[in-house]
Amino acid sequence: MEIKSDILTQKKYKTFNDTFKLCAFSLAFAFLYPNRNTALKRCITITLIVTFCGGQLFWFITYTFKCLYTLDLYNFARNMTLAVVLILFFIKTYYAIYATQKFAPLLDKISEDLLEANNLGERQQKLYDEHIKIAKVGEISWLLIPVLMSALFPIYAGTLMSIESIQTDDYQRRMVHDMELLYVEDIQSETPFFQCMFAYNCVQCVVLVPNYCAFDGSFCIATTHIQLKLKLMVLKVHDAFKYSKNKYELRMKMNEAIRDHQDALDFYVQSQNVFGPWLFAVFMLTSFMISFNLYQIYLLQRIDPKYTSFGLVGVLHIYLPCQYASSLTKVSEEIPNDLYLVDWEVWADPKVTKQLIFMITKAQKEMILTGMGIVVFNMELFKSIMQTSYSFFTLITA
Repeated sequence: MEIKSDILTQKKYKTFNDTFKLCAFSLAFAFLYPNRNTALKRCITITLIVTFCGGQLFWFITYTFKCLYTLDLYNFARNMTLAVVLILFFIKTYYAIYATQKFAPLLDKISEDLLEANNLGERQQKLYDEHIKIAKVGEISWLLIPVLMSALFPIYAGTLMSIESIQTDDYQRRMVHDMELLYVEDIQSETPFFQCMFAYNCVQCVVLVPNYCAFDGSFCIATTHIQLKLKLMVLKVHDAFKYSKNKYELRMKMNEAIRDHQDALDFYVQSQNVFGPWLFAVFMLTSFMISFNLYQIYLLQRIDPKYTSFGLVGVLHIYLPCQYASSLTKVSEEIPNDLYLVDWEVWADPKVTKQLIFMITKAQKEMILTGMGIVVFNMELFKSIMQTSYSFFTLITA
C-alpha cells in the first residue's frame, strides 16, 4: 500500500533542476548556477581556472599578434575565430556571476510555475508538455553543439596523427590548436612536452563546453516559458467566459487572468534584463567569427573540416537565439486577437468588457528581446548578420 501511495502522490512536474537536468548540471559544472551565497566563491574559482589556463592564453595572444605583425593572414584569421569563443566565454562567465541576483529569481519562478502545474487541468498540462519539449530542444541543442565542436579539435588532431603514425614513423605532430609557442618553439613537438601540451589543451576544451551549454540553454528555456505563460493566460480568459456560472465568478476569474498576464509581463522584463547584455555580445562577435571562417576558406581554396564546422557552429550560435526570440514575438503578436475572440458579447458585462479591453491594449505591445536595447533579436536580424558577414568577407578578400 505504501508503494502505491508513493506512486499516486508523485508529482508529474518538478523544479527547474529536475525538469531541465542537462542545463542545471551545466550551470553547476560551469560555476554559473545562480546561488546567491556562493557568488564570490564561484568568481574566485573561475579566476583560478583561468589562471591555470594562463600559459595557453599567453601563447595564444602572442602568436595572434605575431601573425598580425608578419601579415600571416590565414593564421591570424584562424586565431581570431577562436578569439571570439574565448571572449564570449569571459563575458558570459563573469556576467552570469555578476547577474546572480537577477538570474536566480528567473529560475526560481520557472520552478514555482512547474510545481503549480501539478494542480492544473488536463488542457493546461498539455500546454506545459508541449512547451517543455520545445525548451528541451534548445537545451539539448546547446549541449550537443559545444560538445561536438570542442571534441572535434582533439579528435581531428589525434585521428590524423594516428593514421600517419601507422603509415610512417616520421609523422607530423599536431596540437589541438596549432600555433607557435613563444620561448618553447624548439621543443613544442618533442616528447614529453608535446603530450603534456595536448592534455593541457584538452582540459581547456572541457572548461569551455559547460559555459556554452548552460547560459545559452537557459535562454531557450526562459523564452519558451514566457510563451507558455501567455498561452495559459489566454486559455484562462476563454474558460472564464465559457464556463462561468454568473457575473461574480466571471469577474473573479478575469481578475486572476489579469494577474497572470502581469506575471507574464514581469517575467518577460526579467528575462530581458538578464539576457540583454549577453545577446548584445553574441551579436557583436558572431558576425566576425563567421566572416573570419569564410576568409580562411578563401585563403585555403578548400574546405577545412575543422574550421568549416566551427563556422557552421557560429551560424547556429546566432540562429538559435534569433529563432527562440522570434517565436516569442510571434506568440505575443497573436495574443490580442486571441483575447478578442472570447465570448465577451454573450455576457455584456461593462466591467468585464473594460477589463478585457485593458488586457487587449496591454497585449498589443510586442514582446521583443533586444541586445541592450540596441539590436532586436528576430529572424530578420539573422538574415542581416548573414548578409553582413558575407559583405565583410567580400571586403577583406577584395
